[in-house]
Amino acid sequence: MVKALKMLKTLILVMLMLIAATMTHDANANSSDPIHTYNYTPIPNDLTVEIKNPSGTYPNQTINVNITIKALVNLTINHVAIELYTFNDSKFNEVIYVEKESQVPLSCGKSLNKTSNFTIHEQASNIVYGKLILEWTKKGTEGWTTIGKKPTFIMTYLKNSELEKLRSRVPELEKENIELKGNVTDLNNTLTDLLNNLTNAKNRYEGELSGTRSVITILAIITVFFVATTAYLFIRKPKQYW
Repeated sequence: MVKALKMLKTLILVMLMLIAATMTHDANANSSDPIHTYNYTPIPNDLTVEIKNPSGTYPNQTINVNITIKALVNLTINHVAIELYTFNDSKFNEVIYVEKESQVPLSCGKSLNKTSNFTIHEQASNIVYGKLILEWTKKGTEGWTTIGKKPTFIMTYLKNSELEKLRSRVPELEKENIELKGNVTDLNNTLTDLLNNLTNAKNRYEGELSGTRSVITILAIITVFFVATTAYLFIRKPKQYW
């Protein structure tokens, strides 16, 4: 029983270590992503807006977006939101920070800072751009004035995992290409050597064949001469008288 409990504790400890390592790896991966910063100062210069989010991501991935609004005058934030659009102007998400019912007063020099998560649409491609919907009220010489702005900006570029896999294979393919070129060069050299050997053999055999033909010709002449002489002698053989 005691041994089983020790094994169970060891197993739980190993699982906790693996979970901690995974969380640390994810945190390091997110922290290493380059950050894209969008700064916006509307006219009139009542406030400044800074939006931060990863500059690159993948479809169907959740990322953090942070918005900081700093008041340059005394004002009240009525509404602020970010609408997300794909490359083909298709709206797929909306990150809302302050509802109209939850107005936030800001004195000059004070800031509103909010962070939220949003998930990139699975069908999104190329880029995702945002539309900042901002409305605030300030008190001027003629009373309270409500101002609204809707600037559009590029939020993040979308990566293509399949394309990155192909790009990662480029060095390997280049290496294989170099090896194939080396093999082709070796084959060409081998083919050249074979052609040279064939040419040498052809020249040698042609010389030997020429000598053989000469010998055969001489033998043929001798044979013809011998046959002719034999026939002549046979014809000229003297007759015998009994």
